[in-house]
Amino acid sequence: MIDTITKQPTAGLIGQLAQPSAAYKRSARFAVAGLLGFVLGYFTLAAFFLWNAWRLGHTALHAADAGGLWLLVGCNVFFGLFMLKSLFFVRQAMPAGLTEVTAKEAPRLFAFLHELADAAGAPRAHRVFLSNRVNAAVFYDISLLNLLLPSRKNLEIGLPLVNALPLGELRAVLAHEFGHFAQRSMAVGRWVYVAQQVAGHLVAQRDKFDSLLDWMARIDVRLRIFAWVLQLVVWSIRSLVEMAFRVVLLMQSALSREMELQADLVAVALTGSDALVHALHRLHAADDAWQRALQFAHNEAAQGCAVADVYAVQSLITRRMAAILDDDAYGRVPPVPAEAPARHRVFREQLGHPPRMWQSHPLNHEREENAKRHYIAAAIDGASAWSLFEQAAVLRARMSAALVGHPQPPLAPVPLPDTLQKVARLYRREQFNRRYCGIYFGRDIARHAACAADLRQPVPADAAYGATLYPATLRDDVRQLRALREEREQLQALVVGRTTARDGRVRLRGEHCARRELPAALARTTRELEEVEERLRAHDLRCRGWHQAMARQLGGGWQEYLDGLLAVLHYAEHAAADVADAHGAALNVVAVETAARRIDSDAILRVVTSANGLHRVLELVYRTASQLALDARLCRRLGAEEGCRELLGEFLLPPAQPDNLGSWLPAVGHWVEHTLNRLSALRSAALEQLLVAEALVARHARRGTVPQPAPAPTTVPAGYATLPPGAERPRRDKLDLWTRFLRADGWLPGGARLLVAASIVAVTLFAGLEQGTSTAPQGKRTDTLNAAGSVVLVK
Repeated sequence: MIDTITKQPTAGLIGQLAQPSAAYKRSARFAVAGLLGFVLGYFTLAAFFLWNAWRLGHTALHAADAGGLWLLVGCNVFFGLFMLKSLFFVRQAMPAGLTEVTAKEAPRLFAFLHELADAAGAPRAHRVFLSNRVNAAVFYDISLLNLLLPSRKNLEIGLPLVNALPLGELRAVLAHEFGHFAQRSMAVGRWVYVAQQVAGHLVAQRDKFDSLLDWMARIDVRLRIFAWVLQLVVWSIRSLVEMAFRVVLLMQSALSREMELQADLVAVALTGSDALVHALHRLHAADDAWQRALQFAHNEAAQGCAVADVYAVQSLITRRMAAILDDDAYGRVPPVPAEAPARHRVFREQLGHPPRMWQSHPLNHEREENAKRHYIAAAIDGASAWSLFEQAAVLRARMSAALVGHPQPPLAPVPLPDTLQKVARLYRREQFNRRYCGIYFGRDIARHAACAADLRQPVPADAAYGATLYPATLRDDVRQLRALREEREQLQALVVGRTTARDGRVRLRGEHCARRELPAALARTTRELEEVEERLRAHDLRCRGWHQAMARQLGGGWQEYLDGLLAVLHYAEHAAADVADAHGAALNVVAVETAARRIDSDAILRVVTSANGLHRVLELVYRTASQLALDARLCRRLGAEEGCRELLGEFLLPPAQPDNLGSWLPAVGHWVEHTLNRLSALRSAALEQLLVAEALVARHARRGTVPQPAPAPTTVPAGYATLPPGAERPRRDKLDLWTRFLRADGWLPGGARLLVAASIVAVTLFAGLEQGTSTAPQGKRTDTLNAAGSVVLVK
């Protein structure tokens, strides 16, 4: 049921809306109990080992033959120190990339924050930091000392978020953060953070303790057995700690979800029901545009040029992407209807969701339902959020410069208008022209064809036919393609179990679909998607065929020129797909072979074999790329006058070997990233030049004029590798039972590992206690006679 509160939001509404719910209180109790249980169990086990070592040592001092006891003392000290060592690796919780701002530097911002904190009934921020993330967050100064003493909360404000939101929506986001400031249960998160570092270091880190056991196992056969026993106990301790902390994380995740919903209600009470929802809606576009702006800034830095204001680039990209995607909702919020605004929804529920137990935040549609359960109508201030900073231009320039650090030599300054013109040219390319209805965005053009000749079909050389190539109905097919892709992806996740549906039923296209019906629904969606893709491919064939026919009629080498561009487009798409697939296959082998955290010689050989398969693919790409002969216009568009030899560079990576895998695997990742970036640039330039050339041919065909002769066409070497869809290298998506047991992957393997580990630790503890008792000093036995002649036992 939805209640509508017509009065303006005020701080007084916090008491009405933002009181902790029963679920919140229950989650808080469970989280605290689970965390205390984990800490108590952890320190009890560590203390037991050290206490047992002291007890056995005391016993050994009075024993006649204490060699075995001293060995047990050493083992217990080893286990106790093994558990306590992780306490010394707790790090500060200060996120990287923060720049502190003070009230003296930004008085208007601090006045705004203080007013908001006071209205929320929350403590003011101890310190305020700015960052280059699309984020706003609360964090503590965390150390072991802060677990016992109160720690004040700091506030992070991401400037890309400031850039993307109007002032009213930013106020809602910050009101949400001050809702966290007022939550005493935030302390649980502080303790969980420290516990997570301790448990994570114990479970994942391999240090001198493990090296000592490995060294002992190599010295002698007798020591090897002893070392194996110690390693088995260490594995059991690690397994117990990991499984116990998983339970703590589950409880903390449940509490975190309730805390987010309660903090949302604080924002609703102060800013209304719509502002926070609108801000959440803008986050996707803000993050997407920011990542593109970052990539542009780093590319410019690689060329020695500085970007004066990356936030201006982000804003421009947001506007251009909305036009390219033909999506009015990209970076913008649909207007709230005048009638029944409380029933207006911005987010829709997805078909499936990740398992709820591991989610630390509610889903967006759940947050919207929570915010509008008691609807509060309020106007949203549309002023720029940069108005909170007195010297916004100076701040934007300083934080933009911080993105690339301090390169040597220093980057050359570039006027902002010149930078924005360059960005506009990048996003005003021919392939983004609205007349193409988005058919060339986010879609392979040549990947499905075995050779470039299969990318066109004969079409009559009729000049009037060209006007019908890109009808308005094509836009509907492109939208349907994106919708079906998204639907198929969600259904695939449901079928394989990566996501789950609420109540076991999925609402698909307005109808409820049971889980047993999902495979059939997936097959139907896949079939519909293939039909749309086939229609679009047929459209591509007609477009290429008509332009080929008109180019043949015009003469001047234009048909050969279009053929060359189509060939290099085919090469670039297949080469990139082959490299990405080989890299993915190699990573899959590495992931499978290292899943158990230990790797033997046979597994190393399998990793090396897969890695060298990737090496051969890269070697072939670089060899064939050096044989490409690109035409002059394509070279200029690429910015590589010498063609692909200059574009890719020389391939210098040696083959993988067992002794260089540690450095080879990170290195090949950089080579793959570089190669894919360059092939993507080649593919984009080839597509752009193809469309420009086709537009030129179409224009002359309509006017009945003859163009200048075409440049010498691009030539592509024969024999390059192709990878059509469906021919990808096989992947292993399931682990064997032994590896699943070692990783506790699933309820049954996890339960089995817990049982085995707990049994080994229990036997170890019991054996230690029994050994100390059974070998307690007995003293000397003397038989003598008393005065009555009876035998007396003297100890």
